Amino acid sequence: MNRVKSTTPRSLVHVSLVTVLAIGGLVANESSAQRNDTLLEAEVIKKDLPIEVELSGTFEAENKDELRVEPKAYKGELIVTSLVPEGTEAKEGDVLMEFDRDNLDRALEDAGHEVTDKEVARNKAQAELDAGQIDQQATLHQLEKEIELAVLALEGAIEKAGYELVDKQKGIKDAENRVKDAQVDFEQLKQLYEERELHTATENILIERELRRIEDVELSLKNTNRDVEHYKKYEHQVDVETKRLELEKKKAELKQKKIEFSADGAEKKAAVEKAQRELDKATRELGKFEEDMDSLNLIAPRDGIVFYGSLGGDFPAGLMVFGGAGADEMRIGGRVRTHQILITVASMKNLSVKMSVLENDIQYMKPGLAVTIRPDAFPALKIDGKITKVDQVASRQGFFSELREFTVRGEYEGVFDQLRAGMNCRVTVHADTVPEAIQVPVLAVFSEEGEHFCLVKQGNSTTKRPVKIGATNGKQVQITEGLRPGERVALYDPNQE
Repeated sequence: MNRVKSTTPRSLVHVSLVTVLAIGGLVANESSAQRNDTLLEAEVIKKDLPIEVELSGTFEAENKDELRVEPKAYKGELIVTSLVPEGTEAKEGDVLMEFDRDNLDRALEDAGHEVTDKEVARNKAQAELDAGQIDQQATLHQLEKEIELAVLALEGAIEKAGYELVDKQKGIKDAENRVKDAQVDFEQLKQLYEERELHTATENILIERELRRIEDVELSLKNTNRDVEHYKKYEHQVDVETKRLELEKKKAELKQKKIEFSADGAEKKAAVEKAQRELDKATRELGKFEEDMDSLNLIAPRDGIVFYGSLGGDFPAGLMVFGGAGADEMRIGGRVRTHQILITVASMKNLSVKMSVLENDIQYMKPGLAVTIRPDAFPALKIDGKITKVDQVASRQGFFSELREFTVRGEYEGVFDQLRAGMNCRVTVHADTVPEAIQVPVLAVFSEEGEHFCLVKQGNSTTKRPVKIGATNGKQVQITEGLRPGERVALYDPNQE
């Protein structure tokens, strides 16, 4: 047979504490249990059954500031040059920690040189852009003037070709007129010869002479016609088209230059913009280093106690906190890193309590429940408080542990000067009350093959009676069936001796 501690539902109590709490309850409450000649026994009673959960807790500072050196640009290590002792009661504005500035001075100087270099590069790129634009404008202006001249040359060639064609056509007309004139002269000459009755030989000579003249002017007309046709077919448009081609070539050259200059200008402009961005970036970095020069110390933001590193109160239960400064670093000449927690300044005037609750007991936890807090260092001190927050997600106690715990936080009123953050305490959570519960000590309930029973006293003998159990607070257990108030039950089974 087994006692109830091995069979009480996990949802009712923290099983590992049942035996200890029950024995403690019996020792402390002799009115509910007394020893007779043979067995330790207790009376079945009916009254309110308080459901309480005992937890371990830690006092934490609610008003605290974790101080880091968080430079905007500097990334090197920091060498401690001054440091207040841990436990110092600091006042707001006190200098708590200072660092060597040599490394930052060098970084600041390098940043200044970087700005100068980037400024020179930007100015060079801007000068190349400006010079290129001046050259491009001159080249484009020259090409535009050449195009204007080519247009004039084309117009002149067109006009000249028209004049020349008119002149050549006039030559044809003149040749035609000469032919007509020669023919008229010939006819008049023949008529004159006939009227004067010149000697035949003389007449023939003159006539032949006129005929040859007619042939000459006709031949001249024919040649003039051929010359005009040749001019119209081959020469009339040659100069015009040559000038037109020269104009189109200049226009094409101007268009090509504009495309080339646009691409070159865009490239040079992009180079200027890039150089400007790099200059702006270097200037910002320099500004950050200059700001860092003013941040190489830690100032107390409030009145409070100085602690080295982090108090760790904001991390999940069981999680190891890395990144805080160690004892070997927090000393004059020690080397610390940027962005790590170096000092915590905490006020002891407003402490809270952080508790770790196993998943079996989280069902009882809710904000507003009353608690009783007993500091381990001051066991006679009892502080009334309440639960303020219950985490909804559990965390493991350690990296290699499967046991999961919830974090519960509580608060209390008043100031207790003897308390400090980090002190341990025991917390009793007054979770619930079962009104008018028939109850016995947990040591009065036994189990066998999954059933519960009690040993009911009847005179000098005991009778084994099946019972059904309900809630328990680790000391007393509710009996829902099987017992009546006033009956007495044994707290151990003599058959096990």
